[in-house]
Amino acid sequence: MAAYAQILQGRSVAVSGSDTQEHFFTDSVLKELNIPFIEGFSAANVPDTVDVVITSPAYINTDNPEIQEVKKRGLPLLTWHDGLAELFNANFGIAVCGTHGKSTTTAMLGIILEKAGLDPTVMVGSRVNAWGSNARVGKSKYYLIEADEYRDAFLHYNPKLIVVTNIEYDHPDYFPTPDSYAMSFKKFMDRVSDENLVHTPETLQHFNLVVPGEHNQRNANIAYEAALKLGIDPAVARQALESFNGLARRFEHYGSHNGAPLYDDYAHHPTEISALLQGAREHFPAKKIVVLFQPHTFSRTEKLMSDFVSALSRPDSVAILRTYGSARESGEDTMGKLLADKLKAPYFATHKEAVEHFSRTLTANDVLFAVGAGDGWQVLRDLVAKNT
Repeated sequence: MAAYAQILQGRSVAVSGSDTQEHFFTDSVLKELNIPFIEGFSAANVPDTVDVVITSPAYINTDNPEIQEVKKRGLPLLTWHDGLAELFNANFGIAVCGTHGKSTTTAMLGIILEKAGLDPTVMVGSRVNAWGSNARVGKSKYYLIEADEYRDAFLHYNPKLIVVTNIEYDHPDYFPTPDSYAMSFKKFMDRVSDENLVHTPETLQHFNLVVPGEHNQRNANIAYEAALKLGIDPAVARQALESFNGLARRFEHYGSHNGAPLYDDYAHHPTEISALLQGAREHFPAKKIVVLFQPHTFSRTEKLMSDFVSALSRPDSVAILRTYGSARESGEDTMGKLLADKLKAPYFATHKEAVEHFSRTLTANDVLFAVGAGDGWQVLRDLVAKNT
């Protein structure tokens, strides 16, 4: 939503909005761009004069008071996917899709396009460190987006080029079977010819990347292949990739506590966790790898339980923070507790419990990773604050 707001503002559209009271990095981005927003939802927040209202898909069919007010007044109402599609489909659209690595691959390709002088408009699912934002507003025909498969969202788009990182079953709350998940990707990829599809090359090149891990080498190779497909000089593409300094919540260093480095990572699928831990071992060969994992959604945790147990058996020490449920989930965290039980790991119902535990147990021989797509990073923030 914030990235789309930036793109609209860059096209001289007056933008304002409402948001939850939970803190996100996008709060500071919106403030820097002077895009006004109100924390909390109320019918009174809907302006008296407005041409169109854009909403997150999470609110489109809910009793959110602003959505109800918009419908009552008969105002045009779109999801941001609908709105973005109007711009994307009218230009040279490049869509990066896949189960894992699409944010990083999108950002890498965006940096390449920028360094090649193509002045792209880019939307990424996390803050790109080089831009200080999750969007870049360009003036050329090139639109590069991270295209999400959840709820078939990417079927809004008609790209000229599709970049596929990988496909592995996920989002069991929407896709009941692996076949239904794969079929959604097939529908999307059928929108372009084979020569306009980019996959991982059979032979990987090695790049001197700032960001660690074999998975990032694969991401870089996919971005590089896409750049070559667009006619970009290989030397320019390589130089851009080797200058790429990462995303927020991807192996992000938060500080330290008791001499232990603290890192945050968005990995929330077993395959992503395994890739992260491999990179952590390479980066910290002499340290004890400690993981605080926060499951993301009850449904994913239940469906992929055995895979989570396998992946989370790899660190030297692991603890589980209560599950970060989706807006559609409520109730007791039975899945998070079951995962902790299977791992014989501590379970923390609150951030405070986790902070107290790691404040006592971390030493300079450790490195702590807060892992998951929820708000476990707050534990790191509080541990860093205890040092001051």
